[in-house]
Amino acid sequence: MAALEIPKLKDILTGDIAKNGNWVVANLETSLSWPVEAQKVDYLGDVFWLIPITHESFPAVAYDRNEGEELNAARSKVLRFLSALSWTEGSGIIVEQFTGGNLPRPMGRQKEFGLVITKDLSLTYLPEPKTNRGQLALALMREGRGLNHPAYAFLSFYRVLECAIPNGKQRGNWFADNVEKITHRTGREALDKLKASGVVDLADHLYKSGRQAIAHATAEPVINPDDASHYQRLQNELPIMLGLAEHAIENVLGIKTRHTIWREHLYELSGFKERLGDDLVSRIIDGVEPEPDEMIDLPVIDVELRRSEPFTALHGMKPVQAVVQNKMMQLVYLSPDELVQFVIVLDFPEERLRFEWSRDIVGRDDGSVPAANYAAELNRFIRDYIGNGELHIYESDTRELISRVEAFLPTNYWADHEALDERIARWEKEAEVRAAKAS
Repeated sequence: MAALEIPKLKDILTGDIAKNGNWVVANLETSLSWPVEAQKVDYLGDVFWLIPITHESFPAVAYDRNEGEELNAARSKVLRFLSALSWTEGSGIIVEQFTGGNLPRPMGRQKEFGLVITKDLSLTYLPEPKTNRGQLALALMREGRGLNHPAYAFLSFYRVLECAIPNGKQRGNWFADNVEKITHRTGREALDKLKASGVVDLADHLYKSGRQAIAHATAEPVINPDDASHYQRLQNELPIMLGLAEHAIENVLGIKTRHTIWREHLYELSGFKERLGDDLVSRIIDGVEPEPDEMIDLPVIDVELRRSEPFTALHGMKPVQAVVQNKMMQLVYLSPDELVQFVIVLDFPEERLRFEWSRDIVGRDDGSVPAANYAAELNRFIRDYIGNGELHIYESDTRELISRVEAFLPTNYWADHEALDERIARWEKEAEVRAAKAS
């Protein structure tokens, strides 16, 4: 894989983001690895663009305002998107300044070091809070994670608890029941140290010595910015508040973390289950096979790998067979010209999409030019897949992502990329020879 390169500012505005519009641009300070390529993201019915980071400009998110849309309404949309992004990625994002204009130009700065970059972000999951409390909690979480100040970050995290559990007595009871459920290592360590110091009522301590002391300048105790011991204590206890805030958002407000989404891995089968229907899936899980003449609605699919060029051989694949056995459904797909077969198994009890690269993707060589091109592509697919490829399956007509499987990690197998590259080159050459003969 080629090394990532930070782009030049002059090279950013190309393609769709080079079109004149009424752009709102949020220039960001963030610890999040930022893309070096412009990335389009659909969220809550709007389109947002991640503008690449450069040595000359801030990382940014841009939004082209709708006709007649007020400026603050547009900025609020950007902020809500940033809060969802911050929650998914577990990193703080602070807006340094809003700018805008006919093009989404980020604000200039000079920064040669400390840039953390990635090719792109995997944003298949962005939370969509249905309530004002949920939206506010994510906003406070984004702010707290982005603040480089323990007192104000502590206060933001505590405000998340107040947002999730407005009643003070209920909040205290919830605290007592859930403080031991913090899972972050730093949060657990901070909690153990706090208990070892002799603090018995943890909820009362964090409220009075933290939240109340920060928010008020006259009551006792008070946080004195000139007292280094106060600063250090808040710094030490901050991971506890972070862990509690995250736990409250997920378990009180029902907004899942990315880790929970990964642990449940419902995304592997969700699109197929939606198309098959709850009744059929339930019967299969109960061990009841479909009736022989029962119609099963299966989509035409495009099979891709994240960060790999699309594969013509795996585009527009049509379902030709569905076999139910052992509470699972095996699906057989063929390319439109029937030269390529792709097989997957929907493992409903385990919520897994099963795919074995060494046997479940097969090309047939009929001596044609397309068959040779397909062979080159299938070897490229195998090379990219065993190199930690992330399988993505889209419905062909709508391009909706209906299934994805996390990056493949080979075990007891050494990938010979050079040999696969040689096969790819050999089949590409064979396609040229066949094309020349045909002409």
